[in-house]
Amino acid sequence: MKNQTNRLKIPVSKIEAVAALKNKRLQFDSVAQMFMVRAQEIPQRLHVIYDDQKITYAQTNERANKVANYLKATGVKKGDIVSLMISNSPEIYYTMFGAQKIGAVAGVINFALVGPEIAHVLDDSKPKVVFVGSNFMAVFAQGYDLAAHKPIVIEVETPGEHNLNLAKQTLSTLFDQYPPDEAFVQQDPDDPFLLLYSSGTTGRPKGILLSNKGQLQVCHDMSVIGLVKTDNETMLILLPMYHINPISVWTYPLTFMGQTLCIKKAFSPSEFWPAILDNEITILMGVPAMYNYVYYSVDASAIDMSRLKLKYAFCGAAPLPLDLIRGFKEKFNVEIIEGYGLTEATGISSANPVDGKRKAGTCGLALPGQQIEIFDFDNNIVPAGEKGEVCVKGVNTMIEYLNNPKATKETLIDGWLHTGDIGYLDEEGYLSIVDRAKDMINRGGENIYPREIEMAIESHPDIVAVAVVGIPDDALGERVKAVIEISKPGILTPEMVKAYLKDKIAKYKIPEFIEITGALPRNPTGKILKFKLRE
Repeated sequence: MKNQTNRLKIPVSKIEAVAALKNKRLQFDSVAQMFMVRAQEIPQRLHVIYDDQKITYAQTNERANKVANYLKATGVKKGDIVSLMISNSPEIYYTMFGAQKIGAVAGVINFALVGPEIAHVLDDSKPKVVFVGSNFMAVFAQGYDLAAHKPIVIEVETPGEHNLNLAKQTLSTLFDQYPPDEAFVQQDPDDPFLLLYSSGTTGRPKGILLSNKGQLQVCHDMSVIGLVKTDNETMLILLPMYHINPISVWTYPLTFMGQTLCIKKAFSPSEFWPAILDNEITILMGVPAMYNYVYYSVDASAIDMSRLKLKYAFCGAAPLPLDLIRGFKEKFNVEIIEGYGLTEATGISSANPVDGKRKAGTCGLALPGQQIEIFDFDNNIVPAGEKGEVCVKGVNTMIEYLNNPKATKETLIDGWLHTGDIGYLDEEGYLSIVDRAKDMINRGGENIYPREIEMAIESHPDIVAVAVVGIPDDALGERVKAVIEISKPGILTPEMVKAYLKDKIAKYKIPEFIEITGALPRNPTGKILKFKLRE
């Protein structure tokens, strides 16, 4: 492998030049320290908008301290995991920041998971406490019953009825019982602070452990790319907040810059523009499926563009068709800026320049504190224009896959994070993604790994073999299809297979198309030939 100069730090002078950071502290040992200091510096600044709630930095901090003081009293210590399974709401911030204040690792659980998947996360990460929304309590209880590890459960009261007594108490009673006194515990930059799960190609979801220094690097990166022009920016969060993007790419960096985050429960095409106009949104993040729905379902003449303050609409998760980028600009006068990232790299590694030259259809340039190169299969960096595996280097790369040293060693090689994505860099350093290594399916921004679905299907006693592939779709990018080989003709129908999977994998992973066959295509050694199925 060639020797490379590693760009890991941004000059302090460049960060100091950001107007929004004037008179603010810039260097921290931990994300929790950063948040605490911002709350002290700008206590009355608006931090969160949620429906009719307007929450200041001081209020977010006070509620996080109450959670932290509860966790301390419960015996949670630095390095322990505290998980949350909560739908989009400020309560995610209270519990997440609260755990991180005392040096605990916040474990974010995908709220689309079902019982067996939740059980795996509990047994793999062994959280001491889990905060669960009322609307997810029933499905969480299924996972809790299956899991060997039984954490303390705190209910976050949300709309959604159940008759379970799993929770020890509610978040609201916790707020009443514990003081808002500052609970911060000193941490080191290398300490872990966040744990998210991403499905692996071998089937089981892998826990991705991220560090304080990695997130702070992303905060610095995002602050110097020209994203925040004034001291009064508001960013709209529409994506599910179990994803890395709303948390690591936007929540922490915008908090570092002292800006406002507007949280919506979920994406709705009809509420898309009203949310942007009514909350004076200046920054937006979406995925291709979201922009596609908006483009085709919203009448531009019904929007009062004189009220529009939106400066930037960002897109990630999957390639965006050039026609949609151009069409969105023509129809709504909003330019979509593409970027690239993954959970293992704390969410973002490249973006088209906010102020500089943009190349539609590319993922832009490496962020200032990171390096991107393309490697061949012999672990050599290839020249511009040649395709290979996209690899990322920087302090933002993950610490490890939790409890999985083999996968960690395969992914982190000589300081480089091997992403599994296939792409190339042009002569100017702009990244293009041309394919995904392995067989991952991207359905509307959701990463779906076929092997996880195949394992669930294979557990059926009448199924001999299965292959899951993605099929192209204009709206979602890809949809999930399963081709199943059964033991006896007529013994199963597609509807029966879907019913069987209902309580085994998340709804969005259940194949929309199921084909039942007598024999799957195989090579001479018996390996299923998925490319034949895709053809």
